[in-house]
This record gives sequence, C-alpha cells and structure tokens, in this order.
Amino acid sequence: MAEDLYVGVDVGTSSIKVLFLSEDGSFSRKDEEKLTTVRTGNHAEQDAREYLTAIKKITSRHSDIINSVKAIGLSGHTPSVVCIDQSGEPTMPVLIWQDNRAVKEALDLAQEFNNPVDTIGTSLPWAASACPAKLLWIHRNLPEVQSKTAWVLQPKDFVGFHLTGEAISDPWSSKGLCNVLTAKAPTGLFDFLGWNESVIPEIRKGELRRGFVTESGATVTGFPSSIPVTVGWSDAMSGMNALGVMAAPTSFVITGTSAIVGCSTRNQVVDGDSLYVIPQTCAPMSVVYGPTQSSGAAIAWGSQLLGINENELIEMGGKDSSKAVPIFLPYISGERAPLWRNDIRGGFLQIDQSCSASTLSRSIMEGVSFSEKQVLNIAQGLAGDAPPAVSLGGHAGNDHRWERVRARTLGEDLESHHDSDTTTRGAAILALNLIIQDFELSFKKLRVTPKKTSAHQEDRQYSDSNFGAFLKAQQSLLQFTDSTSDMRNHEFS
Repeated sequence: MAEDLYVGVDVGTSSIKVLFLSEDGSFSRKDEEKLTTVRTGNHAEQDAREYLTAIKKITSRHSDIINSVKAIGLSGHTPSVVCIDQSGEPTMPVLIWQDNRAVKEALDLAQEFNNPVDTIGTSLPWAASACPAKLLWIHRNLPEVQSKTAWVLQPKDFVGFHLTGEAISDPWSSKGLCNVLTAKAPTGLFDFLGWNESVIPEIRKGELRRGFVTESGATVTGFPSSIPVTVGWSDAMSGMNALGVMAAPTSFVITGTSAIVGCSTRNQVVDGDSLYVIPQTCAPMSVVYGPTQSSGAAIAWGSQLLGINENELIEMGGKDSSKAVPIFLPYISGERAPLWRNDIRGGFLQIDQSCSASTLSRSIMEGVSFSEKQVLNIAQGLAGDAPPAVSLGGHAGNDHRWERVRARTLGEDLESHHDSDTTTRGAAILALNLIIQDFELSFKKLRVTPKKTSAHQEDRQYSDSNFGAFLKAQQSLLQFTDSTSDMRNHEFS
C-alpha cells in the first residue's frame, strides 16, 4: 500500500487499540487486543509487558500496511504507576488508575500539603487513585521495589520507552510527579514521599516528538524503525482532541468504562476545586474537566443485576416511556469527580411495585448521565465561555439509543461524534502533526463530522426537575455515609 498512514496507539484500561488513518481520511483500519486486570479488593493491577505483546499481535495482523506508517501518536490511561528499571523491565505490576489501596496515604498528603494548586500547579485532588499517594504507599510497603526502580512512567510512556529507548512523559499525564506549570519536581513533595526525584522522566509537551523507533523497538512492537513517535497525551486529552476540544471552547462528554466530562476555554482557570484544570502549559487550550468512576461500568453492573446483557439494558432503557423513574446514584465503586469519595456507594430511590426491568434500565442510564451533568455544570461555571451544546464522544457518541436519555438529562443540544474510537483518533492527530507541523490543520484533516440533535423544551424541563432530585438524593447519601462511618468508628474506638 503506497498511501502514507498515521497511527494512534491507545493503552486503554481494558485493551490496547491501534488506529491506522490516511491523511485524507480515505483509509481507516482499527484493531485491538484485550488486557488483563487483576482486581482484589481495592487493588487493580496490570502487567506492563502485556502492553507490548498486545501491540506486536496487532501489528503482525496488519503486515500488509505496516510499512506505510509514517508516524505514531501515543495515548494511555492515567493516573497509573509503571515502575521500571534501567533496562525498561517492570519492577512491580502497574497500579492503574482504578487502584485505590493508598487511602491513608492520600489523607496524609492532604493534611501535609493542603491545596494541591500550590504544589502541583493544578487542582489535582490528593486522592488514593493519584500518583503521589501510590508512590507513598510503595515507599511504605514495598521498599525493595523502590530500590530497583529507575523511572516512574505512565502506561503510554512505557510503550514509548520500548519504542524509542527514551524515558519521557508529558506534564499532564505525569501530574503529581511534576508541577504542570513548571514541568519540575513539586517543591517538597518527593522528600515527603521518600523517593528520589531522579525517577521523574524527562517532561515534554505531549504534541512533541519523543524520538524515533529504534531497531529494538521495531522488534518488540512490529512498527517500522526510524519513524517518529509523539510524547503523547492521556486518554482523556486524546479523546478531547478528536472532538475539537483543543481547537475552540467546547463542552464535552466522553464515555467508556468511566466518563470524562468538562469544557475547554480560552480563559485561564487557576483552581478547579473538585475538578482538574489542564493549563495551557500542557495543551493548546485550558480544559476544566473531571473523570467519573462509572459510566460503562455501571451499565455492565446493571445488566448483571437484571440478568440481561448490556445491549438489552440500553435497548430497553432507551425506549422506556414510564412517567416516573427511580433515582439511581451510580457510585457502585465509589466516585471520583466531583465527590472524590472512595467510601460512598450508590443505590436506587423511589422504587415501587410498578418498576420493571425497562424502568430500572432507564434509571441506570439516567443516573449515569446526571452524574455527567453535575461535572459539566461545575466546569462550565469555572470556564465562563464554554457553549451549552455538548459534544459526545466514545460510547456516548456512537450509540444512538442513548440520544433520548442524554437529551432529557443534559437538557442541551447535542453533537454526537460517531467514531470507532476517539482516543486513538486523537492520538493519530498528534502523529500527523509531527509531520505537517500544523495542529489545527491536523485536526481538520482527521476529524469526523458530528450528528446534531436539538433539545426540546420538555427535555430542558425534565432535566431541571430531575437533576434537582438527583442532587438532593446525593446529599442524603453523603449524610448517610458520614453518619454510618461515625457509628462504626465509635463502635471500634
């Protein structure tokens, strides 16, 4: 095949995905390999070596086009911790973003450093899922691992290391390991963590080149040697990139296992409070956003609960016309933005004998979407210039059966991006930019045209009324969780 191809590689939570795109969009091919995640209690681990094996399997299946690849863009899940030695071998399993073992360490960090903006340069919560808490946990529990570790990387940076031989990351993916404004070690943090700052990789902007595929990298991954590789962005930023979030102020919801919700802005937002703020030192535009804990995960749980598959749940819920629907709080594994509470658990309210499997399916879908609306409202309020219309990506943009649910829960006009995978497309846009050196043009060449849906007045009224009920139910849940926690603490004191 003579056509030049640009590749996006995404190290996702559940799979490695690779997208091959031609510059004019006339050719597109996607493939993926599932990954294994070992979960025990609040532990969630992966084997980094499986990332490389998965990529090699994919490239071997596309040997007919592999030599047409001209550049590689990287994307991956964060905040995760990949500890490697000097040769690039993992010194322990990857602690992925869903790993919440470091609860005590997060509390200790919050008490020591207070507002994270002063230390990290952004409003990164001192959460158990974040890198600093994970590193403190390793220091306290696995000193033998720490002594063998040369660098602490993110999953896409582990792949990048084995492609190019360079330990490099971008400031946003490594937030908490570096200050996102200065790209330097956060003042005083590593002393508190008990780690040497030398484990921080070199920090470069994600849209820049990290290096070229080495002969060793070609052998390990199957990609041609000597082609350029981006530093890369987090999966969240790559997904945003494919929706045009980095080109103009945009409100967005991108769904997968979890949801990434927020908006981009030309304004400088200093403190996002319960949300992340990507500063313009990390991206072409500032972005205020938050990750929820469960989106697709709540649908998977609900389908098991009802004894049906996920497609059946979405089919029933999307068509349900019940006048009253139970309130569902989708905190089946705790919640991230905007609550950052690992201890809360969800539930249904206002269930009665008239509730059917169809009604409960719709309730689950609406609860997921209302949790997204909560994050979106906070982000838009902080940004000040984001449009009310919402761009949908990931599963949210691909599945038309969600359209009615999101129209009446978000209560705004929608732009659905029907795309096989937004994160890999966003990474491929980074790859093309390496060659043509024009970020906006790279987006325009590789973007998809969205389908637009206008919200009706009854949708806006439904959203306002039922979102208010959702927030009241959330407050009751938080009060209940706090009161029962106090009771348990009293019993064991």
